[in-house]
Amino acid sequence: MSDEEEKPAPRRFSVENARKQAEEALHKSEFILSRAYGLFKNPKSEWEQIRAEKTTIPAILIGYVAPLAAIPPICDILGRYVFGQRVGEVMVRPGFVDAISNAVVFWLVSIALVGLLGLLINAVAQHFDAEPDELAAQKVAAYSLTPTFLSGVFSLWPPLWWLSLFALAAMVFLMYRGLPILMKAPDDRALAYAATVTIAAMVCGVVLMSLASCVP
Repeated sequence: MSDEEEKPAPRRFSVENARKQAEEALHKSEFILSRAYGLFKNPKSEWEQIRAEKTTIPAILIGYVAPLAAIPPICDILGRYVFGQRVGEVMVRPGFVDAISNAVVFWLVSIALVGLLGLLINAVAQHFDAEPDELAAQKVAAYSLTPTFLSGVFSLWPPLWWLSLFALAAMVFLMYRGLPILMKAPDDRALAYAATVTIAAMVCGVVLMSLASCVP
């Protein structure tokens, strides 16, 4: 067999394939928005639906967390390029390559943090009289962090960054409502469970972000 025969044919642009990919992206966006809306409107009903869904941990991290985790770094780049970043008395804008590399690192660390949070929720389950379940724990971690990721839109205008603090409270509330349903935690221990996990996640987040900032 000749080299030319072994060489795969180059992929050509196909309108049909592009249309299918666009439809898949639109469907995924609609699912994410619908899930976020359901969690805010009726947390109990949405958590019960989440519990019944057949999925896997990679599917959650790649299909749900990864797109959401991209919102904060993308909005941060846009905000700093449009409005600039004040350093002393000077307004500066980041270099394009540095901004992109930092955004990618932040995105990857955010996904890793969600995975770590799921492990943590499962690891301490028995301390709060809950039932360990790796998949259920990852569901709680991923969907509870929805408001945190969505709050990244406030980075489009840097002075609004403080509004992201409300997202932290929303995260604790969603976790508090989800733990009894997915992890079968007693209602009277769910708040302590959620608070403990949140504090531990914040510490882990600070450590991971600090390590990520060291990446050249």
